[in-house]
Amino acid sequence: MNDGIYMRREEIEEIKRKRLRHTLKYVYENSYFYRRKFEGIDLDRITPENIHELPFTTKQDLRSAYPLKMSCVPRNRIVRIQMSGGTTGQPVIVPYTRKDVEQWKEMVLRAFKIAGISSNDVIQITPAFGLWNGGFGFHFAADAINAFVIPIGPGNTRNQIRFMLDFGTTVLCATASYPLRIAEVAEELGIRPSELPVEKMLLGAEPWSDEMRRKIEETFEAVTFDIPGLTEMGGVGTVGFECPLRKGLHMWEDNYIVEVVDPKTGEPLDEGEEGEVVYTAINREAMPLIRYRSGEVSEILSKERCECGIEHITLGRIRGRTDDMIIHSGVKFYPRDVESILARYGIVHYRIEVGSDVRVLFEGEQSLVPRLLRDFREFIGINPELVALQKGQIERFEGKAKRLVRI
Repeated sequence: MNDGIYMRREEIEEIKRKRLRHTLKYVYENSYFYRRKFEGIDLDRITPENIHELPFTTKQDLRSAYPLKMSCVPRNRIVRIQMSGGTTGQPVIVPYTRKDVEQWKEMVLRAFKIAGISSNDVIQITPAFGLWNGGFGFHFAADAINAFVIPIGPGNTRNQIRFMLDFGTTVLCATASYPLRIAEVAEELGIRPSELPVEKMLLGAEPWSDEMRRKIEETFEAVTFDIPGLTEMGGVGTVGFECPLRKGLHMWEDNYIVEVVDPKTGEPLDEGEEGEVVYTAINREAMPLIRYRSGEVSEILSKERCECGIEHITLGRIRGRTDDMIIHSGVKFYPRDVESILARYGIVHYRIEVGSDVRVLFEGEQSLVPRLLRDFREFIGINPELVALQKGQIERFEGKAKRLVRI
């Protein structure tokens, strides 16, 4: 059975065209928002190649549509909602039909298959089970393969460790920063993280550097996979996954058309040029979004077949979000760039304070400051104030880590 992972390029292109044509007609007929937005546009001539001629959909559009003004189906066909959006302002509600829930599950099943996760695994799911989607996609897929599921959710790290040991957890699903918190608590309990039975980790929800990946893998003696996804496209795990070669994110083009555009002008960028990721959902039902500006920053690495056999487009791992970009003395950088330098020295707990100057607080030895300053100047081009702190002085997080503070 073709699970969509190893489609030939010709098949991918054919499905993209067919599903885009259907989706544009569908949203025009069923969404007042898109009918108004596409007024005067000949949708019959829109293809994946010239989709950039369509207007963007933004998070503000979704906020203005609260609660269900952008839904393409009647309320009695909606089986659940999830929520996205920041901590303030009008919430962003994403509705799901039964078909949408199944699509979410199928996309995460692709990730499980690539990672070699099976019914023999014990899968511990630490992201939240609530309106803020995180845990559900993992749960749907784990349940479908009859794996041993521990739907523990976030928090209570001591209990997380106890369950890992008592039930033999082999797969950990978590935010990217959480494994190192688990490692810290395990060591406080006298347990070496490498003694935990975890073999594989599916990590996402926040940008994380290659250096942080190496630190996590060395600490746990486990293999990590980057799993992208956003609620507006259906949830964590929907848009793509990282193959075992880990040379980028394979984006599921039979379900999503992915573009990278200039954040300022909105113009499409070529392969290898970094910009904002724009998604078009072409296989969803309740609220398929057209040219949605995600705020994620990445680049198209390759449109060629990967050595792993996957022919879907390869996107670079998410470097950050457009609203997390820091501009200091004319230099543009992201928290992940800071993390990549700190992690080389074994530093995993840090905070970036940005005001008139840039201040980086980290838990580590004062003697590291000269070398860190040299690397910041050489690799990023900034000269921040560095503050060395004792262990435990920086706040810990059991969900997404808040690394950047603007003051």
